[in-house]
This record gives sequence, C-alpha cells and structure tokens, in this order.
Amino acid sequence: MACVGCIALQAQPYAFEFLRTVVPARAAALGTATVALPGDASLQLLNPALGATLSRASLGSVVLKHVLDIVSGAALYSGIPVLQGSGSVGAVYMDYGRFQRRDALGSAVGEFSAHDLALVLSYADTLERELFYGIAAKALWEQLDAQHALVVALDVGLLYRFPDGRTSIGAALLHVGTALRHFAQEPLPLPTDLRLGLAHALRGMPAVFVFNFARLTEPTASVWQKFENFALGVEFTLSPAMAVRVGYDNKLRRAAPAGARGITGVSAGVGLNAAGVQLDYSATVVTTAVLHRFGVQVGM
Repeated sequence: MACVGCIALQAQPYAFEFLRTVVPARAAALGTATVALPGDASLQLLNPALGATLSRASLGSVVLKHVLDIVSGAALYSGIPVLQGSGSVGAVYMDYGRFQRRDALGSAVGEFSAHDLALVLSYADTLERELFYGIAAKALWEQLDAQHALVVALDVGLLYRFPDGRTSIGAALLHVGTALRHFAQEPLPLPTDLRLGLAHALRGMPAVFVFNFARLTEPTASVWQKFENFALGVEFTLSPAMAVRVGYDNKLRRAAPAGARGITGVSAGVGLNAAGVQLDYSATVVTTAVLHRFGVQVGM
C-alpha cells in the first residue's frame, strides 16, 4: 500500500511507499537530510552505518499522524553489542484504518482493513579509523483485506567522519529487494533510494548544517534533474536540554501539484533531552496538510 498523501506526491507508483514516509521526528524536522548525521539511534532508518557511532544502547519509537485516519510509526532497540560492532532490531508499520466494503451494486457489505509492516535487523561496525559501515535486512509484509504480499530487502550504508570532528559524509542505498509473494502478476518496484549527504558543525555557533541528495536511482530526463532532489536543514542547540530544527525537502515540493505547492517541503521541530530521555517533535508541510511526528528515545 502507498499512503494517501504520498500517492498525490509521486509520478511513478511504488510498493511499500511507507518505507519513505515513516522517518524519525528529528530527521523529518531537518528535511530528512540526515544520512551523515552521527550519534542518533533513530537515524539508522536512513543510514544503517550510523549505528556504529552510538555510545550506548537505547529504546526508541516514533509515531506519525497522517491524513485521514492513517497512523504509522516505528520502534527500534539499538546499540546492542554484537561481535565487534553494534546491532539493532526494530519494526516499522503503517495502518490505513477501516474501509467500507461494497458489492457490485454499491451496497455496504461490511468493512476491511489494510496495513504494512517491516521487521528490521541491522549491524554496523568500523571498517577503519572514522570509516563506518552498516547493513540492515528487512522482511516487508503488506495486507489488503484477505490478500497479502511479502518482500525481503536490504539497506547498506557508509559514513566517514573527518579528523576535525566537525564534518562527516555519508551514503546509503535503501530498500533493495525482491518479492516472495505479491498481489499482481507484475509487482510494483520497491522505492529504492540512493542517498548522499554531509553534516557539518558550524564553527563558532552551536549549530549543525545538513545537506542530502536523495532518490538518485530514480529515472530522470537528464542526469542533472537527479540533483533537484535535495534536502537541507539546520539544528540549533540552545542548551544541553533543548534544540530547535528547520529543514526543507525539495523533492517533496517538486512532486506536489504545481498549483497546490504553497510551502510544501518546509519542516520544523524541537528536541528536548533530560535524564537520559530524548523527546522529538516535527511538523512537515505537504500541500494542504501538516504531518506531525512524535519521537522518544530512552537510554538503556
């Protein structure tokens, strides 16, 4: 299933589009430009290599209130010592609510539901000094009434932190997989996504700037159009307990109908941190709707 809001924002349909929609609140506030931002367990959903930069185990979750009665979210237990590296287990889901079933004459004959689920197992480690890698295996399940689809997929990522400690670059190839069971004879492709980006702590300011290119694997009329799918954001640390974030996602804006773009792609959020508990909130503008995300992480 593809989420209602996403169907209006894409030219080509993909299966399991919820994989792009369910992102952490901190990432969403920064325009999802966090492929190279280390130290946050939740951001592994956008680059599994970030798991190698974690200093402790944590349990986290995010909830997205979508349009209509669609609700989605994720839960992730990270920083598990495995061999010489770090492991994580998690789940991502989207529930589309209840729909009224009608017969050929239009008469109501009950209800049915639809939902998506991904189970994720990841591992991250150090290749050499300041160079990290990660890989995540996923089992994807899609249910529509009595029918279901099953897909297995992989994410792979790299992260390099420069010796100055202020700059890092990252790359991630997400949602590469194959269907074990599908609804139709010609299954829709997965939303495979190649992301490249950087994160840089500004000198003399308590702020981090992030920038990403995304969806570089998707076909375009020219190679230059691929680089129109950029995102950027800035996080300002006001105190050890509070940070504010703003971001912009140009690919989200480009995909919206020309006459309904408004400030589509703009996002903002706040993070609070106290006693080992991190709370995050973000709001993202999508045409006439605002998507709200709430996240929590607890150190273990």
